[in-house]
Order: sequence, then structure tokens, then C-alpha cells
Amino acid sequence: MSNSVVAETNGDLAALVNAWCDRRAIGPLRVILGCYPILNNLTDDWAALANGLKTIRAQHDRELEPSEMDAIVRLQHLAESVVYR
Repeated sequence: MSNSVVAETNGDLAALVNAWCDRRAIGPLRVILGCYPILNNLTDDWAALANGLKTIRAQHDRELEPSEMDAIVRLQHLAESVVYR
């Protein structure tokens, strides 16, 4: 994956993290901080991100704004496309 895609993904994740910090949405923060930011651009990093986003969707959907859910779905599909290309 290109460095620009990694940078854009990390930027999108940073926006989510900031919003969750502001709202004290601890559930999604606990999950995402284990796989953010993407540092090495390795398949394992992308797989961890995809799994983390899937967990947030399944277990913490009530804590998310609709726009955040849209971003999570988009980022999960991106991460899965990297892992399963």
C-alpha cells in the first residue's frame, strides 16, 4: 500500500480517536488504540486494523455517530482489501 494511503488512513483514524476522546467513548478507544497508527505498512498491521474496526462495529455501534460508522465501514473495507488482495 502506498505511503499516501497509509497517511490518509492514519489521518482518518486520528479524527475518530479525537472525537471519541472528546466524548469519552472508552469502548471504541480501547479497541482502536491497539492497532493505530499503522506504522510498518505490513499485512499484519492492516489485518489488526480490519479486526479492530470489525470489533468496534459489532460491539460498540451504540457509541458511534452515523458518520463515524460510515468511516469505520470504509476503513474496514480498505484494510481488508489490503490483507486479502
